[in-house]
Amino acid sequence: MQFPKDKDRSAILWGIGIALGLLLFAVISKYYISPAHMENTYKNFVKKSAIVSQMRINLLKSVEMEKNAVMAITDEESQEFADQSLAASAAVEQNLTHLRSLIDAAPMQDEKKLDSEFNTCWMELRKLDQVILELAVQNTNLKAASLSREKGDETMQQFEHALEELMHSYAGTRNEGRITDLAFRAITAGLKMYNLHSSHIAEASDEKMDQIETQIKAEENEAVKSLDGLAEIVGDESKGLLLQAKAAFSEFNEVTAKVIKLSRQNSNIKSLELSLGRKRKIAAQCDEILATFQEAVQKNSTSRATR
Repeated sequence: MQFPKDKDRSAILWGIGIALGLLLFAVISKYYISPAHMENTYKNFVKKSAIVSQMRINLLKSVEMEKNAVMAITDEESQEFADQSLAASAAVEQNLTHLRSLIDAAPMQDEKKLDSEFNTCWMELRKLDQVILELAVQNTNLKAASLSREKGDETMQQFEHALEELMHSYAGTRNEGRITDLAFRAITAGLKMYNLHSSHIAEASDEKMDQIETQIKAEENEAVKSLDGLAEIVGDESKGLLLQAKAAFSEFNEVTAKVIKLSRQNSNIKSLELSLGRKRKIAAQCDEILATFQEAVQKNSTSRATR
C-alpha cells in the first residue's frame, strides 16, 4: 500500500477543511438571523396582520352599507349607502395591493395560496355587488307602490265619485235599478284592479305576475263592459258624469300600466334576495379566508421567533 506524500496529504486536509467551513456557514446562515433581519421580518408580520384586520373591517362595512342601500326607501338614501359600500370595497382593494407587496417581499407558508383563494372569492363578491347595488338604487318596487298609493288611489276615487253621483241622479227613476247594478259592477271591478296592484308589486315570480295581470285585464274588461252598458241607458243630462267616470278610469288604467312596468323590473325584490342569499354566503367565505390568513401570519411569526 502506498501512502500519499506530505504535500498531497496537506491538499486533502485543506479541501476537507474548506468543505466543513462551507457546511458550517450554511448551517449558521439557516438558523442564525441577524438582529436587523429579525426586526424587518417582525415588522412584516405586524403589517400583514394589521392590513388583514383592516380588510375584514372594510369587508364588513361594505356588506352592511350594501344592505342599507337595498333596504333604503328613497333613491337618495339608496345612492348614499351604495356609495359608502363602494368606498369600503375600494379600501379592501387598496389593502389587498399593499398586502401582496408584503407577501412578495417575504413570502411565508400558505400565504400565496390564501391570497389566491381570497382573490377568487373577492372577484365573485365584487361582481355580485355591482348587480345588487345597480338594482338597489333603481327602487322600482318602491316607486310602483308609491305610484299606486298616490296617483292610483286618486284616480280610483274620482272614478267612484263620478259613478256614485250618476247613481244619485237616477234615484227614484225607472232606470235606477239597472243604473245602480252597472255602476256597482264597474266600481267593484275597478277596486279589484286597484287591490291587485299590491299583489303584483310584492310578487317575485314572473309566472305569478302573469296570472295577476290576467286577473287585472279581466276586471278591466268587466269595468269597460259595465260602462258601455251605462252609456246605452244614461240620458243626455247625465252624460257628463259618465264621461268623468270614463276619463278617470282611463287615467287609472295608465297608472296601472306604469305600476306593472315598474313592478316587473323587481329591482328591490331581486336585490334583497341576492343580498340575503348568495351575497351573504360569499361574504362569509371571503371573511373566513381572511381569518385563516391571520392565523397563518400568527403561526409563521411564532415559528420564526422560536428559531
